[in-house]
This record gives sequence, structure tokens and C-alpha cells, in this order.
Amino acid sequence: LDENFVAAAHLIAGCPGVILTTGSGTSGTIARRLAHLLATCGMHASFAHPADALHGPSAAVAPGDVLIALSKAGKSAEINHFARVTRERGGQVISLTWKPESELGGLSDVVLLLPNAVDAEGEGVLPFGSTLTAGALCDALCLAAKNLRGFDLATLTQTHPSGATAELVKK
Repeated sequence: LDENFVAAAHLIAGCPGVILTTGSGTSGTIARRLAHLLATCGMHASFAHPADALHGPSAAVAPGDVLIALSKAGKSAEINHFARVTRERGGQVISLTWKPESELGGLSDVVLLLPNAVDAEGEGVLPFGSTLTAGALCDALCLAAKNLRGFDLATLTQTHPSGATAELVKK
């Protein structure tokens, strides 16, 4: 974790609008999970599939919003278009990618470098290791933003009253 991580955590924690997450394939699954965790920690966050965003939902992006885009290679056309629209509409972009020099990296206000560990991928291409590293980095971002915002577990029990979560927090 470096100064880019700190910048991203502050950008997320200080977001006055909506935090959107996006990604395709397995990156989309991790992005959807990140949106859920951010929302659970009191932030206005949701996932937007990049292909769907190109058919209207990107119009909802407003100044002050933040898009967190996950893309290993940073060259998915629909993700890059969504990032471009976000910037044009006054939002900021955080990317998680193997390739900071990619188009997505160039469209980003903050780039978080995912380790390019091809040997950790199934047969060099299946997203096994990259999914784990992206998930861990997203968890760390959420935890840092939660702490920066001062979100407490008492609020969590209000919004998550049933199940083991509420029981564990009350102890």
C-alpha cells in the first residue's frame, strides 16, 4: 500500500455524492462486493455494470461522485467509456489494474496497482490470484474509508439487526 492507496481512501471517505463501482466478469463480481461493503459501512455506494452504464445509467453521474473501476488490463472499452463519461460529468475515477499505463489508468485520478502475478492465475489466464488481490485491496480500501468517516458498529447494528453480525457487535 502506498500514497495512491491513501489518496483513494480519502477520496472514497470524502465523497459527497455516490460511489459507483464497476467491472466486467470476475472484476465485476469483486466490484459488486465492494459496493455492498461500502454501503454496509454507511456510504452511498452501488454497482453499475459497465455495459448497462452505456445505455443510460451513466447519465446519473454528477460532480462529486466517484467511480471505482476494476480491470486487470485496463483496456475494456465499456469500462473506459464509463470512466470517460464520469470525468466529463465532474466525477473522479479510481482504478485497480495491472497496467497503470493503460487507457483506464490514463483516465483515472488515482491508480491502484494490482500485482501482475501471471503465475498465480489459473494456467496464466484464469483470474484466481488477481481476484484474491483485488478483493483484499478492496477490503482494505473499505476499512480505511470506514475509519476515516468514523462509521461505528452501533450504526451497523441498527442497519443489520438480524443474524450473527448484530450478535457479535453486541458482545
